[in-house]
Amino acid sequence: MDLERGMLGSIPYAALGAGRPVLVLAGLMPTTGVAHDGTVKGVAGPVLPLAASRRVVVTNRRPGLPRGMTMAELAAEHAEAVRAGFGEPVDVLGVSTGGSIAQQLAADHPDVVRRLVVGSSACRLGGYARSTQARVAALVRAGRIRTSCAVMAAALVPRWRGRSAARALAYALGPTLLRDRQGLDDMATTIEAEDAFDLARCTTPITVPTLVVGGGRDRFYEPELFAETVRLVPGSRLSFHPDKGHVGVLADPRARAAIAGFLGTA
Repeated sequence: MDLERGMLGSIPYAALGAGRPVLVLAGLMPTTGVAHDGTVKGVAGPVLPLAASRRVVVTNRRPGLPRGMTMAELAAEHAEAVRAGFGEPVDVLGVSTGGSIAQQLAADHPDVVRRLVVGSSACRLGGYARSTQARVAALVRAGRIRTSCAVMAAALVPRWRGRSAARALAYALGPTLLRDRQGLDDMATTIEAEDAFDLARCTTPITVPTLVVGGGRDRFYEPELFAETVRLVPGSRLSFHPDKGHVGVLADPRARAAIAGFLGTA
């Protein structure tokens, strides 16, 4: 299935399928935009089967984010993108950091969100996530790209799946693969915005139908945070998978079935 690319307001997107849109907000990546097909389809994976009857639209952050940008400002950009690109409320899946933006979007701009799926994300960062991401951002700001790549890779790979090897490989190859310094600076800006995000401090609660999907082995979000997120969103539901981690939970057939059942085909 061919990908269509374009801009939603100021935000780059890639889309496939036809029908009522499902907007997917990507997680934290060291690059901006949606240039790589494999990355787009990987991000869209949890809702890719819906492309048979829905239009799946994947976004990643735009380049040139001003330092000091807040999560509320990121959400406002996305709200304007939805209004400009769709003209109606859309179903939204936010993955990891994209889930933080999606929560802020639904809280501040409920007119643009029809239904919300918060995947591998919660009402605020867990302690490990906060400290790790802050370290990555500080390393990027200091120009220590090799070390920042190594820290990122090690954070995503479980110890039993070769964390040390991933760290070493990222340290060696990171500067070669990630030559876009602007993209890395934008990643640091996004990290700094997410560090201050807390759904409990939003001025209005999320009122749209919401599904939270989390794993019990997620090192970025403790199980208690998924439960707290559900308490903060009236009428929301939790699809919790104790044996899955931050990345693996959204690839799990049970989680994908829960998402498909929640969003439906229209």
